[in-house]
Amino acid sequence: MDSTSVELRRGQTLEVEVTDLAYGGRALAKINGLVVFVDNALPGDRVLATVYRKRRQYAEARADQVLTPSSFRVSARCSHVPVCGGCRFQDYDYAEQLRSKHNQVQECLEHLGRIRVPARPVLPAPKLFHYRNKMEYSFGRDDAGLLTLGLHRRGFYDRPFDLERCFIATPVSSDIVAFVRDFARREGLPPYDLRRHTGLLRFLAVREGMRTGEVMVNIVASEHHPAFERLAAGLQETFPSVASVVLNLTRRKAQVAVGEEERVLAGKATILERLGGLTFEISSNSFFQTNTEQAEHLLETALEGLALTGSERVLDVYAGTGTFTLPIASRAREAIGIESSDVAVRDAERNAGRNGISNAAFWQGEAMEILRDRLGLGPGDGQRDSAASREAPGIHAVLVDPPRAGLHPGVASRLIHLGAPRVVYISCNPSTLGRDLGILCASRYVLEWVQPVDMFPHTPHIECVAALRRADNP
Repeated sequence: MDSTSVELRRGQTLEVEVTDLAYGGRALAKINGLVVFVDNALPGDRVLATVYRKRRQYAEARADQVLTPSSFRVSARCSHVPVCGGCRFQDYDYAEQLRSKHNQVQECLEHLGRIRVPARPVLPAPKLFHYRNKMEYSFGRDDAGLLTLGLHRRGFYDRPFDLERCFIATPVSSDIVAFVRDFARREGLPPYDLRRHTGLLRFLAVREGMRTGEVMVNIVASEHHPAFERLAAGLQETFPSVASVVLNLTRRKAQVAVGEEERVLAGKATILERLGGLTFEISSNSFFQTNTEQAEHLLETALEGLALTGSERVLDVYAGTGTFTLPIASRAREAIGIESSDVAVRDAERNAGRNGISNAAFWQGEAMEILRDRLGLGPGDGQRDSAASREAPGIHAVLVDPPRAGLHPGVASRLIHLGAPRVVYISCNPSTLGRDLGILCASRYVLEWVQPVDMFPHTPHIECVAALRRADNP
């Protein structure tokens, strides 16, 4: 049947050729001008696919058979690629991954930001495998009721599969997964049931300092159990690199691998990592860039955009644990980090002391409120309160690294009124980056360049660094 001659309907089988990847990594095909998103397919594939959802402007289908494989298909190292929701593009040529990511960034800039500045070529990752310094694994049960520990099946938040080996995690991380799974099964420890909200084991998080070799194992559970101390002792005996085993307890129903209470089961409460010439102390719930090597390239690109001479006062909005604030402080007169998490601020201040950095300050609170209260930017008109202006005069450059949702409109407005000569925007979401750059460039800023950085090979994610200057600042 010629699929282009009939109107699409749910359950219909189509023969389509995938032409590209849409934002978020979904395979893209077109039939009579209608966009069809195709699961389990790659650009260049010709597939038989079944429509499972039809909307007015697009359809969604699932590839059932690859009729002609793409010339860009390669052999995946990992046996879990067909089912895993993680690095699902291991079987897609890396050069083509970069091309697709560049196209997605450019499309977001043009269509969402009305920006005509071409993005630079994507900065490729130096390591395509074993690059992640942190992985989170979920406990569950298989169809026979046996405890499982691994990653989520593609499209299912509540169906983790048993992980054999993950090729983007470090080797020790996969070994620890196997050890903890075997221990939990021997001890009869029940996984947490997401529907009944009963059970014990929820998540296992493994962090590794790539430059120090120190490993942290974080067990997230609904309550304490006497077996956890034996597990911690066994981990340290089996894996000499395990410097910290912590337990995070959470009774919340939400699927978040962060506890309300933390206990150190063995070793110390933190591990060390080196980045940008500095040493960072990392706790179980603190944010740290998950690709250490590529994070350094991200930092170098941000510093290029800030163009520091050593005399500047720099504001780092969404500072986290000071991963960028502290290297900036070592190159500027002063760096001020704004961060809402009190835990992250304590980590940042501790890391400043560890590295002997005295010209970095951290202001704890929501970005919009800090910009108002500490920098004196009013709620609507951008006028400065005189007392706040005396407290924080002369911001010469701003770094923003917001969450996926991008800048809150109030934060964007206050940054525009702040009017720092240079702004560098680090983004993990090209769509909100395009939107926010459009807002900044429609007021008083000029976009100089956008540098995509591939932090996560074999995934649809792409980070970007954008450098802006105030229009009246040469």
